[in-house]
Amino acid sequence: MTAKTTLIDIYDAWRAKDFDWLGTYLPADFRHSMNIPPETLRLGGTRHGKGAALNRLREIFEAYDTRQFEVKTLIVKADRARVEVTTRCLLRGTGACLHTTKTHIWRLEDGWPVQLSEFYDLEEFKAFMKQALAA
Repeated sequence: MTAKTTLIDIYDAWRAKDFDWLGTYLPADFRHSMNIPPETLRLGGTRHGKGAALNRLREIFEAYDTRQFEVKTLIVKADRARVEVTTRCLLRGTGACLHTTKTHIWRLEDGWPVQLSEFYDLEEFKAFMKQALAA
């Protein structure tokens, strides 16, 4: 299985919200970072360990109704992959909508993911949070 195939499977599992399936691709010491500071979003920052990363994703899917999750670009080079993901989601209970393209940077070892860093446009995300809190 190539790294690209593995990442496609991961995104299929993510889109399906199948955390057991997603977890089969992640090592126990997996690291997941979001460039959103925890003071802006409680779920922001870094999580160490597969369980912590998957729990955060579960919490995100419980709080947000994902209406679109589309991989736009997926480029694998050696031990790194860069993926652009367009997402549109509603914060449950408020109707506030975040429609954005975020960048995922994966670190790979022997073709398997060991770390994911998610990068959002922080100004856009802060405006979304302001809208959500006002709703």
